[in-house]
Amino acid sequence: MDRRRAAVFALLLVASGVAGCGALVERTDDLTESDEHPFADETVTVAVAGTDRERALAADGLAYWADNASEYAGFGVDFRVLSPGVTPTDGPDVDLRFVGTVGACGDTEFPAGCAPRVNASTGVDRPATVEIRRGLDDESTRVVVRHEAGHLLGLTHADRPRAVMAHERDLATLPRPNATERANPWNDTSLTVALATEGEQRDRYRTELDYALDYVRDGADGAVPEDVSVRVVADPEAADVTVRPVPTDDCTADAASCLLLEGADPDRDGAIETYTGAEIRLVGLDTDAASWHIASQFVRTFHTGDTPDRLADATDRRGDWHG
Repeated sequence: MDRRRAAVFALLLVASGVAGCGALVERTDDLTESDEHPFADETVTVAVAGTDRERALAADGLAYWADNASEYAGFGVDFRVLSPGVTPTDGPDVDLRFVGTVGACGDTEFPAGCAPRVNASTGVDRPATVEIRRGLDDESTRVVVRHEAGHLLGLTHADRPRAVMAHERDLATLPRPNATERANPWNDTSLTVALATEGEQRDRYRTELDYALDYVRDGADGAVPEDVSVRVVADPEAADVTVRPVPTDDCTADAASCLLLEGADPDRDGAIETYTGAEIRLVGLDTDAASWHIASQFVRTFHTGDTPDRLADATDRRGDWHG
């Protein structure tokens, strides 16, 4: 599963979340250079392939340059968004498309938009194609449109205005269901688990881990989705879930277990939408109590309904607590 983590830890004794945020990046490719920009003091027609909402947001973003192009690009420009179905005789100057995934654009791994940087030249390959990632919220969509239009005017990531042309920005998606509203909040159905301990202790806890995961693989009384699979790996750094025995920890004053979750908050609503990693801390526990705690905390990374009865009691469960 994808191990890129774009969030902070959320400490879970029962269930709660703290969000992180991710930055999306825009890049451009150069065209040709000459003495006069082809869009200078022109009305630039823009055909927008998208929904009515996307078309309106594109118009909002482009309108920024009517007031600011002279200061920052050195010439005036007026972007005019065409009505649906309207095509000038010689075609639009710009073809702006809202897409699910922006295509390859420079060396950027996850672009939110892409446009050619049009330098002063004797001509431009019309229509200049611009891609904007759909699914961003209103203000983030306007931000990306303003940025990509700046490239059409010849501006680079080093140019002013920095609030528009900065290479990386924090962007938000449209509202998404929170992790607690998803039966499986992970980005995958195949999860890996590793023990973060060594030597003889590792052997003892591996028996407890296997016992707990047998319960998880059996569906945990309906608490784990049927399509989820779990396997143990050796390297904690490569695992989705790590189990770490510790003598003490700030997460609890008693012998207990704690769950720390990592996740992404792409819609920036203050709650994690998907989990990207988890750590189960076994704090001051006797080994024979570990399997119940591992299972209890592992099950809390899913949200299919009520906690199974055999995991609802906080009393340590030792030995054969399921079978």
